[in-house]
Amino acid sequence: MQYNSNLNRREFLQRAAVSTVGIGILNVARGGPVPRRESLASVTPEQVGVNPQALQEAIDFISKEFAAKTFPGAALVATRGGRKFVEKYWGICSGPDRDSIPYDASARNMMYSFSKAITATITVMAHQDGLVDYDVPVSKYIGEFTGGGKESITVRHVLTHSAGLSAAPLIPTYSESQWKTAIAKLCAMEVEWVPGSRTAYHGYSGMLIAAEVVRRVSGNKPWNDICRERLFDPLDSGFTFRIPTGDAPIALVSKPKSYPWPMDTDHEQSLGHPSAGAFARTDDMLKLLNLHLNNGIWNGKTLIQPDALKEMHRVQYQKQIDASVTAGQVPKHEFWGLGWLLRGTTKESWFGFGNVASAQTFSHAGVDTVIGLADPANDVAMVFMTTASPGDAAVTMRLRNTVTNKVMAAASGNPKINDPDCGGCMPVQRGRGGGV
Repeated sequence: MQYNSNLNRREFLQRAAVSTVGIGILNVARGGPVPRRESLASVTPEQVGVNPQALQEAIDFISKEFAAKTFPGAALVATRGGRKFVEKYWGICSGPDRDSIPYDASARNMMYSFSKAITATITVMAHQDGLVDYDVPVSKYIGEFTGGGKESITVRHVLTHSAGLSAAPLIPTYSESQWKTAIAKLCAMEVEWVPGSRTAYHGYSGMLIAAEVVRRVSGNKPWNDICRERLFDPLDSGFTFRIPTGDAPIALVSKPKSYPWPMDTDHEQSLGHPSAGAFARTDDMLKLLNLHLNNGIWNGKTLIQPDALKEMHRVQYQKQIDASVTAGQVPKHEFWGLGWLLRGTTKESWFGFGNVASAQTFSHAGVDTVIGLADPANDVAMVFMTTASPGDAAVTMRLRNTVTNKVMAAASGNPKINDPDCGGCMPVQRGRGGGV
């Protein structure tokens, strides 16, 4: 690597380290072809420049929490350059027809708010095709979305939790009639603040509005059909916004009160909801994360164009954040890209950033059981899941941030972690509608 005088010494060393990792990846299959990122091939940690001893600390930490019955089951799966350097499952999960199901890679997990990352990606794909403009009023696409201050809400606002509709409750959307009812109720709401003036987590409203915009410019096709055509099938993934079929187990977070537990919106209200209703395996999550790490390219096809990807991963309110910091004020905006939350200067968060991953790291959580995040600086994607709620927000924060810290330290060559138990972690600001 040639030294560039425009780089400071730290930046040069960081880039050199990334280049060295790349060489390690190229040597994964000495004497043969390098596995394609899309294959999620399994390798040893050393083959992709991950410290196995430091990585074992993450595994031991989860094992200790599992033994302490903090959760009945868990998964930790991570890739570098699309190669899995750790894949481990613990314990059991609860399904709709029985309890104590051995938890493994075949389980279809409820994604809850990780679904938002899917919906945002689909919206970005519609934008790059010229079907959606981020900065025009939503009412251009949804004519009845007016009144109560909603006229100034744009697609960008609903993708960045700044629309002022955070109090919207969860309304089922699984059937077409349910979907229409939910949209009608959103169209009748009044804003809680001037759109764009601040961010606060929109648990159920923002991505439903985004999905409805995409539906209206796509011939009103069913939401899952749009997602399948644009993303799920090209990724060769098991993502779905419909109830999964087949023999593989479905992992429910809340243990059913009785068996069988019907899979309908009377028992699982979030089914099919674009903000909270997707199902996926851990590998499916890793495919989406690696699509974003791989410049939007999958199986040789560009699914997300470079400019669209760059905008999606840009902190949308960086100027406002900087101005607040300069003025000595607490920022009213968080580090939202379009759908993904970026780490920025966050030290610890509900989204599990920890304090080792780079500022460019992007993540999304699902209630208190799911996180999927990726660090472009180290080309690392990671999924950490538990099969039941740890029961306390502080425990969830400690689990997520400690696991992320240990995995990212192992991948960055820096096994020393500050504050590994995540004392004093602060969650992402949540709207009154709660968070999924």
